[in-house]
Amino acid sequence: MKTGVFFAVFSILSLSIFLVWSRFEDFNHNISITVSEETDTYEFSARYDRLNTRQVQAYINECIKPNQMGNSENDYVDATTTLPDNTRFYIKESPGRVKIRLDKTQNSPASCFRIKKMCEGLKQLLAGK
Repeated sequence: MKTGVFFAVFSILSLSIFLVWSRFEDFNHNISITVSEETDTYEFSARYDRLNTRQVQAYINECIKPNQMGNSENDYVDATTTLPDNTRFYIKESPGRVKIRLDKTQNSPASCFRIKKMCEGLKQLLAGK
């Protein structure tokens, strides 16, 4: 009887520790990048080490000057923005994550190229190249 209770407590404790670890992923230094391009949309999403958040924000801000998204590694952004050249895109950014969606039908070929180039640069930045 004692062995069964001990095993149940140990199992629940182990499962709890695993769920907390997998939920917060602070120890996971893997990078996940997904690019999806359809006829009328382009989407880029990335998960990365939270310690790289400031670098990612700085790179995005450099690419979209004079606009600016986040200033601190603790900022959360969820917005559709229009740049001075009429480039319009959606961005959702939080520590360790970024998602960018571009509607090609609402943007010029030059605007689409600008956002794709920014996303390609993000891939290079996160890959350490």
